[in-house]
Amino acid sequence: MPETLTKFLKNKLQLSLFLLTVIYMVGIVTTLLGHSDALMELTPYNLVFATGLILYNAEGMNRVYLRWFFLIAIAGYLIELLGIITGIIFGIYAYGEGLGIKLFDVPLIIGINWAVLVFASAAILNKLKISIWLKAAMASTLMVAYDILLEPVAIRFDFWNWEGGSIPLQNYIAWWLIAYVMLLGVLHYVKNLNNKIAIYVVAVQSIFFAILILTEKLKVF
Repeated sequence: MPETLTKFLKNKLQLSLFLLTVIYMVGIVTTLLGHSDALMELTPYNLVFATGLILYNAEGMNRVYLRWFFLIAIAGYLIELLGIITGIIFGIYAYGEGLGIKLFDVPLIIGINWAVLVFASAAILNKLKISIWLKAAMASTLMVAYDILLEPVAIRFDFWNWEGGSIPLQNYIAWWLIAYVMLLGVLHYVKNLNNKIAIYVVAVQSIFFAILILTEKLKVF
């Protein structure tokens, strides 16, 4: 194997960026060609891919990191379960078939996605020389901004749907508060959150959502 290729494969960030770019370029082209419905059936696998990238590039990977990652994933799943049962957290909604295997009507991948977003957002803001309280507030705001782009896409492709067809303000408030509490825990207890791929994963996914919103002519609010 050529030395240049060997170095490339050993560089986590370069390899991850290459894979991220290829997969999302294929996704964007497929969307622009009008095949978004078939493409979005692969969403559960794409979320697993994003999870792999975040964990693969985590500089502070250790037992504490993994313990908190899975704690957030489990908490995220349970909060979503409570949310669809009661309707008092995010509003009244139900999951469709677009996110794969479900347990008690909640996709298993949804908890893992909470963990990915929390750890990615924490990594993006972690190096700022500000208080943990402000970091958590900024990171949770970033997560809500991400959700604003995600919501119309999620409804269009049967990830979930809202009673009455409109997204309640309550959803975004709950997202911010839940994310804020999770982020405080992660920022306090996980000592090394550095992750160079995190900002690219969040940015590329957000751009992809924006393209879907434009091509599918979706309403954000």
